[in-house]
Amino acid sequence: MRPRIGLAAAENPALLPGKHIINTPYIDAIFAAGGTPVLVPVGGGPERARDYTGILDGLLLPGGEDVTPNLYGEEPRPQVTYMNEDRDRMEMELLALALERRLPVFGICRGMQLVAAALGGALYQDLPTQRPGSVAHSQDRSIRAQLTHRVTLAPGSVLEELLGKEPLRVNSYHHQAVKTPPPGFQITAWAADGVAEGMENQDGSVYAVQWHPEELVERCGRFRPLFRRLVELAGAR
Repeated sequence: MRPRIGLAAAENPALLPGKHIINTPYIDAIFAAGGTPVLVPVGGGPERARDYTGILDGLLLPGGEDVTPNLYGEEPRPQVTYMNEDRDRMEMELLALALERRLPVFGICRGMQLVAAALGGALYQDLPTQRPGSVAHSQDRSIRAQLTHRVTLAPGSVLEELLGKEPLRVNSYHHQAVKTPPPGFQITAWAADGVAEGMENQDGSVYAVQWHPEELVERCGRFRPLFRRLVELAGAR
């Protein structure tokens, strides 16, 4: 049986009211890596998460809206205007149960921020006002596979093992980022202005990136190992 990788599908009233949404490239990337995506509908409270983690072998935390600041002890800044607390709570519960069951976890963009917020780290709620730098991190989302800025990987890290030592460029469309990693994690990738672009825990079973590799795997094979690792770790259980 192909390893089953869970990912949350939430409602987005601003886009399609009354429908649960997940971007197709996440599903395609999991299938291409040898896994079976299992969509976990958000709704009915985070206690439903346990119904799903019992049938999952791994967890992917995808991109999306801002993480609700009150869930990590802060008031929202004026630039934080769209949140989905139901999704946040569901994904935080999925993450907690995945860690309890020792499932591998891969976070993408918002997913990286959610891991940090859920496990005791800190976020920049808005990079342009809290940490202005020399890199434009929020590009036009209509060109989702465009490689826009450079990322440096930590030597000996899981991310370097997966992506190689050659210079790396990534796509980028976010205005939040991890400020401080949670206990047991370290930042292992940086943009040229020092903004965190990747992190991982000590054994590499939980890892995350700030860019969107699901939009890149079809045209650039270099990013495929990020998904392959999740599926292989899930299958090894």
